[in-house]
Amino acid sequence: MALRLCLRRYNLLTSSIRPKQRYLSSEPPPFRKQKSGGLPILLASLGFCTAAAGASFWFSDYQKQRIEQQKKEELERQKNKPNNVMSKGKPLLGGPFVLVDTEGNTVSDKDYLGKWLLIYFGFTFCPDICPEELDKITETVNIVDNLPNAPKIQPIFISVDPRRDTPELIKTYLEDFHPRFIGLTGTSDQIKRATKAYRVYYSEGPDVAGTNEYIVDHSIVTFLVDPKGQFCQHFGQRSSPEEAASKITDKFNEFYNPDG
Repeated sequence: MALRLCLRRYNLLTSSIRPKQRYLSSEPPPFRKQKSGGLPILLASLGFCTAAAGASFWFSDYQKQRIEQQKKEELERQKNKPNNVMSKGKPLLGGPFVLVDTEGNTVSDKDYLGKWLLIYFGFTFCPDICPEELDKITETVNIVDNLPNAPKIQPIFISVDPRRDTPELIKTYLEDFHPRFIGLTGTSDQIKRATKAYRVYYSEGPDVAGTNEYIVDHSIVTFLVDPKGQFCQHFGQRSSPEEAASKITDKFNEFYNPDG
């Protein structure tokens, strides 16, 4: 594009020295001395082209450097975000929360630092899926407990139904599952912050009859959190307790033996 503009500029500048009169006779046109200046104009045009090309190259290089710098700055900002995991192959999950346990005590994510956690979001009025998932978590924890030298896992149930799931109700509900289960609930805003940190979807269904009987649609995911409070693995509804226990032991090895 820069070369085409330069040639067009040259043609425009040199048009004044071209003979414009045309002769229709067979005799040759009278001799007319050409004006000097064609070579300087060509050199000037070439100089302009060179300068334009150099400026274009410099600007392109400047743009590349600026984009690379912006990428580095964004990466540093992500790394410096508190309570987030920023590593290759891992999504940004987990974060701070403040909730209430089944004894009425206010707790936060910092209270569980130093422990391996299995966190599940559900509600006590769930007819089938939540009990099945909590049974799977119980079996997973039992498998890991029977492994030699394996650290203990702390299972945690977080309610997504703060309207109905009181601390007392959750405590009674969890008696049917692993004895180490901890139940947490809170205000609607506290639950929203906790679910947002783990990217958990939930939606309260309609209470058509006005009897406080409704279903809460929610994500069916169990999260593994390491002793530093960082998310490191998730398990879906199709994961079996054996598969989950195997992946958990792999994460134990990665955490305690980072160099292999």
